[in-house]
Amino acid sequence: MTATSSAATAQQCLNNTSPVRRLGSGNRGMDLCIPRSSPPGPGSTGEMSEKDRLWPARVRRMGREQLRRWGLDILREPVELCMSELVTNAMRYGRGPLVGVRLYQASSYLVIEVTDGSPDRPVLGTAGPDEESGRGLALVDAVAESWGVADDGTCTWCRLTVSQEQP
Repeated sequence: MTATSSAATAQQCLNNTSPVRRLGSGNRGMDLCIPRSSPPGPGSTGEMSEKDRLWPARVRRMGREQLRRWGLDILREPVELCMSELVTNAMRYGRGPLVGVRLYQASSYLVIEVTDGSPDRPVLGTAGPDEESGRGLALVDAVAESWGVADDGTCTWCRLTVSQEQP
């Protein structure tokens, strides 16, 4: 899995002055560019601004609408969960001023890519029963067929199987 398309999406975001840009949508997929309002950078505390906290829910709604257009409503819950977790991580720990989100079909899979500008690779952690965070990638790992990180660390992706029996 490569992040070439996500890198191109991020570059398009940088070239645009609109605060939020839907770079594409329709039969081929969904590309979003989201500005971060939390201060990006190394040593980030992981705190998100109020504005940034709104984005995971917005992205879930947009993903749900894309699945409806494709007739893949049956995948709504796993796609929403994966998108939410990956976008939250990008908003919380990303270093770039923008977060790129892609949802597209590739063969018999749906692919979600989230680009955050950080070369720091996310780590599959284990959270204790009383901890309020630290389960995001474990949830993605449990729900997605596979997931990974681009070689440069800036894009985290996951892949979900589209059953051939889908209507």
